[in-house]
Amino acid sequence: MGKEVSAVWVLDDATNQKLNEIRKVLYIFGIEPGPVYGHITFAHFLDVDVDEILEYTRRFAAGKSSFHINCNALGYLSTNCIACIPSTSGKLLEYYEEYHREFDSYCNVWTKAESGLWLPHISLFYSEIIDMGKVLGEMAKRFVQFSGKIVRLELSIVNESGFDIIYSHKLD
Repeated sequence: MGKEVSAVWVLDDATNQKLNEIRKVLYIFGIEPGPVYGHITFAHFLDVDVDEILEYTRRFAAGKSSFHINCNALGYLSTNCIACIPSTSGKLLEYYEEYHREFDSYCNVWTKAESGLWLPHISLFYSEIIDMGKVLGEMAKRFVQFSGKIVRLELSIVNESGFDIIYSHKLD
């Protein structure tokens, strides 16, 4: 039986620090922001064989180098989620397309290459009760486009309480 598995690019500390600076506006709204776990999900598999996707990911990661992303916008991912949106170009797009050559049929609609709906993003804040327009407005005041860096690839199994990382590869 298959599992639900996510493949993510993990950001470096300097990029997370920039994102945490933006999130400090949450104090204005009486919310203490915990540290961000900066990552970009580039594949979310449904009902996939863990051993097969793990082996495939190991092969894919071999020889991959860290790379930069252009964090060029803030916006709504949904009406309840504010995200930093990097440019879908360069190595981010190249590696996405390469990784999805196999197992794409197991991906959910939002990460499946075939659907064309993938929007790389770094979630910054989610709430169903806060006026997100005000939060986004305050975040936008602090946001300046910047270059971020991807330094690791992780593969995680989704479980009832979150996820368990089953593979972590530091990029050269």
